[in-house]
Amino acid sequence: MTLAVEKKRSIDWNARRMPFGERLHQAIEYLAFKSVNANALRACETIEKIVSEQKKFQFFRQSFPEEWKNSKASFFKRGYYQNYSERLNEFFQLVNEKMFPLFAGWDDPDMEFEHFYIFSLNLDLCCEDIEYENLRVSFALGLLFLFRDEEIWEFFENNYQIKRQNFSEIDESPHENLWHLKETGKVEIYRNLFEIVDHSTGNVWLDTVNCRDYTCFEWTEDNIILLAENYREATALLDQTAKIDELFAESPRAVLLDLISLWNDARLPEKTERLAAIRQ
Repeated sequence: MTLAVEKKRSIDWNARRMPFGERLHQAIEYLAFKSVNANALRACETIEKIVSEQKKFQFFRQSFPEEWKNSKASFFKRGYYQNYSERLNEFFQLVNEKMFPLFAGWDDPDMEFEHFYIFSLNLDLCCEDIEYENLRVSFALGLLFLFRDEEIWEFFENNYQIKRQNFSEIDESPHENLWHLKETGKVEIYRNLFEIVDHSTGNVWLDTVNCRDYTCFEWTEDNIILLAENYREATALLDQTAKIDELFAESPRAVLLDLISLWNDARLPEKTERLAAIRQ
C-alpha cells in the first residue's frame, strides 16, 4: 500500500498580514524547532523565554515605532546584557532614555530583566546615615518634621543662623486640615515636601526604599505604563521642591516659619509674622 505523504509547505517568514491560521502554524513550527531534543522542563523554559522575548518585541514596536522600523540591531547576536539579543538591548536602552531609568544601579552584563526592581529617586531613610550637609536644603527642612533631630537644628544654626528657640515647637502630627487645603502656590509645594520626605506620595519612584527591594516588576504593558507615568510625576514633584530651595536662599527664616505654621495650624502665617521672622 502506498501512503500519500503531504508535501511540507515552505514558510515565508517575512510575510505580513497573514491569516491567523497561517501565523499560528508558523508559531507552532518555530516553537517545535526551538524545543526539539529537549526534555520537558527544558522545552518549557525555552518556550517561556521565546514568549517573553516576543512580548518585548511587541512593546518595542508599539512604544517606539520609528526606532523599530529603522533598527539594524540583530535578533540573534548577544548585546551588552548577554542574556538578550542586540535588538532587546536596544529596546532596554530606549526605555532607559525615554521612559524611566531602567539601568539605574545595574551594570552587570549577566543581569536578568525578566523581573526587575527600581531604585528610588527619594531619600533612603532605611539603612544609610544621613549627612545633612550633602542634602538639598528643602529635604533637610522636611526632615525636621519627620525626625526632630537636634543635629538638624544644629545644621541650620551653623549654616543659616536659624535657632530653634526662635520658632514654635513642631507638633508631633500635622494639623488634620492640612491635607484638605486647596493645592495652590506655596501650600502645594510645601505639602508635597512633607509627603516626599515621609515617603507617602503614592508614587512608586518616591515611596520605594532601596534597601527593602519590596516592589518587583514584570514586563507587562500595565507595568511599563505605570512606571513611565509615575516617573514623569515624580520628577515634576522633585522639580517643585527646587522652588523651596530658591525661596529658602532668599529668606531662610520666613520659609521655616511657613512650614511650621502650615504643619501646626494648616495655614500660612500672616504678613506681619513673616516680617518678624525675617528680622530675627
